Amino acid sequence: MTIVDRIASLLDESEIKYEREDNVLMMRWKTDHFDDLKIKIAANKDESWAYIVAPFTNFYEVEETKRMKLAYEMLKESWKANGVKFAIDEDDDIIVIAETNDTDLTADEVKTLVSHVVHACDTLWGIYPE
Repeated sequence: MTIVDRIASLLDESEIKYEREDNVLMMRWKTDHFDDLKIKIAANKDESWAYIVAPFTNFYEVEETKRMKLAYEMLKESWKANGVKFAIDEDDDIIVIAETNDTDLTADEVKTLVSHVVHACDTLWGIYPE
């Protein structure tokens, strides 16, 4: 059983709805600021890490004069946030991510990681320039 299979069974156990495409699980959440927040769960190639990721817009879509302030605010929020990072991936997309190398996760641990990412997305909404 792959780590993604294991996490899928934990989501089933927790009655959290998701869609599966290959080795990626995708959930949709409604929050105070998002009507359709997409959260993805994937693993690295050797399945030693699981990633819970919320992708956002490309960093370069942010107005040039506001990029550095956003990057600074993301760095500060990464320090404050519980178990998540605000980051820019290799495609220059802004992401909120939680990661774990615990391959023996429990349903409660998965729910906690997902909830931290969902909450952090609302935080990102608050610092994202208009």
